[in-house]
Amino acid sequence: MFNSRCLRNAASIGLLILLVLATGLQAQSSAKPADDQLLKMTPAESLFCIRVNHFEYTLSQIDQFLAGVSPMPMGLSILARTQLAKVLGSPELNGVNMNGSFVIFGAIPPGEPTQTNPVSKLFIGALVSVTDYRQLISGNPNCSQPDEKGISKITSNGTPIMLVTQVGNYALISWANDYDKLVVMAKVMSATKAAGLASTLDATEAKLAMTEPIWAYGNVQQASKTFGNVVSGKIEEFKTNMKNIKTKDPNTPPMMNIENIMNMYASILETLMKETQYLSIAIKPKPNVLNITKTISAVHGTDMANMFVADASAAKENKLLGYLEDGAMMNFASKINTPFWKELNIKSIDLLAVMAGENMTTKDIARMKALAADATDCVGGPIACSASIDIKTKPPFVAKYVIAVKDKEKFNRLIDEAMQMMNTSGIMDFYKDMGIETSFTIQRGVDRYKDVSIDSAKFTMKSTDANSPQGQMINVMYGGGFDYRWGMVDGLWVCTIGSDANSAIRELIDQVKAGGPKQIGDEMKTALTLLPEADKADFVVTYNFLRLFKMATAMVPVPIPQMDFPTKSNIVFAGKAGNGKMVVDIALPKEHLTEIMAAFQMIQQQKIMQQKQPGSPRSRGINSISPEETIWVKCQNPDCKAAYQMGKRAYFKYIEEHADPMSSSAPALVCKKCGKESIYRAEKCGNLDCGIVFLRGSVPNDFADRCPECGNSKTEKIRKRRREGGLRR
Repeated sequence: MFNSRCLRNAASIGLLILLVLATGLQAQSSAKPADDQLLKMTPAESLFCIRVNHFEYTLSQIDQFLAGVSPMPMGLSILARTQLAKVLGSPELNGVNMNGSFVIFGAIPPGEPTQTNPVSKLFIGALVSVTDYRQLISGNPNCSQPDEKGISKITSNGTPIMLVTQVGNYALISWANDYDKLVVMAKVMSATKAAGLASTLDATEAKLAMTEPIWAYGNVQQASKTFGNVVSGKIEEFKTNMKNIKTKDPNTPPMMNIENIMNMYASILETLMKETQYLSIAIKPKPNVLNITKTISAVHGTDMANMFVADASAAKENKLLGYLEDGAMMNFASKINTPFWKELNIKSIDLLAVMAGENMTTKDIARMKALAADATDCVGGPIACSASIDIKTKPPFVAKYVIAVKDKEKFNRLIDEAMQMMNTSGIMDFYKDMGIETSFTIQRGVDRYKDVSIDSAKFTMKSTDANSPQGQMINVMYGGGFDYRWGMVDGLWVCTIGSDANSAIRELIDQVKAGGPKQIGDEMKTALTLLPEADKADFVVTYNFLRLFKMATAMVPVPIPQMDFPTKSNIVFAGKAGNGKMVVDIALPKEHLTEIMAAFQMIQQQKIMQQKQPGSPRSRGINSISPEETIWVKCQNPDCKAAYQMGKRAYFKYIEEHADPMSSSAPALVCKKCGKESIYRAEKCGNLDCGIVFLRGSVPNDFADRCPECGNSKTEKIRKRRREGGLRR
């Protein structure tokens, strides 16, 4: 089920995302936005902007954070230098200020119409800091001298690939086919009166742009103005196509009303486009943690702006943090920011109504909103929730809630109303349309423990088509349903969910009656140190990827051998609303990243051991190779460079036995000429006039046997003859 290549790729992709986003210089700047040349130069109408401050130092800090974790054989700083040299056509990077700040942005040049095909009008440019622009041009054999408009061409093998011109102390670079756009943008950005992006950012955001090692920004209002009609058109086109599919095949399983789902996504997109001013991400790693700050800024006067307001009552300390458990898959703690939660509930119910379609009436929606508002008012203080794994049960997890309540009687009444709404409002019909049959029952006073009345509930989910693959998955995932137990203890509503909820609720009642936990758990304590401002946040979440992964593998229909992954660290989130913004701080500990990579290594090692077992498909495949079959190999030792043939079966057996589970590349073999571990698989050019031996994949993004000298490829010729009907499989 879990292919080792897929797992390795998933891990590598995750790391590459971090490589692109991560940074490490905690630069401090006293400059004002108006004094920052780069902010003034970046167009005010930019749809997006990615800025790297103190480029080379930042990359070195990324390397420090990823040291011992990344499967890549070389650091990001070397890769970045190589790619930058390739873009500029200058291996020595003459005239480039590698410690300066760099920017990539996208904007529509002034005067360009965007009514039709706005993507074609988009200009994507890069501002590269330079010490001497003339040296950048003159000292570059792949760069032409500036023409009458100051534009130079950067070539590769004689073909123009990029254009470059000077703007202030920066080189402005664009694609080779954007000459006219580059001329226009260079003129706009060089204007002395240009206020640039500095004029559109508030002081807090401008400070992040200038001081954080990497800052990424998206102007949602500008994007909506430019691409809104195109995106809406594509959504409508998709919905029409889904209708046509349903019309052609009325027997299509009702696992999901695609039209309603698309209506929901369209509603979300419409809200974001209308009510979001901008999004930004600022990232800075320290040696042992990667810190990320995400900001969503709302358009003034919108519902989103009304939701993102501070609540003085939420500033109080959350005294329930001790109930959060070590070893949990996820912990969630929140203070009640009343405006935020009320508006969020309204938005969520509106989306549910869109997705449910005709199953929910206007009256149902109004009742649901009123119930949600009353529940928010009824909660008097903090919330704490823990969800943990229990793979022996179905569903394979347990959870507990502790909520401070103002009015016990009202809260219990709201629970009864919620149950009634579940059974009468059309929610059950909505699930049935999705192919899921649900039921929700509640019993009051089923038990009593230490003068606390215990109530219970049962929520079940079963597929309407148990024989379908989707139905089998649902039934395996949710098993006999969710068992709930809850009660009121000293102003706290305590609830447990799981197969042994009855014992768990007693333990929780004992905890509360004993005055609550005496201290915060070690994992939550560590999480709070990673985000020092977390105690001021509206909510805090810890999330353990490996525990969630273990739960997911326990929920799939096909049995998967369970493995215990050593893990004690967590990703941490802390969010706070205020001044029309939602700011979420995230901490990714290096320890957790190391644990994830170690887990993937364990999985791959297990996969390799299975493949090595006699009779395994891979073992049979290698043994089926004829002993007489050979392949070419080549030594990469510059003092040797030997090339010779070796047995194909022996080659693959060596690869299988010595493969590094953390690496996507094949291990080197020992050269029989020089004795170094520097032999790799190669190809001998089939062109008799060439005949060189070269490493496979020498030509990037092409056939592995493409000769870098003459361009010959046996694979290409075979496929061409097949297309022309001249060769049978």
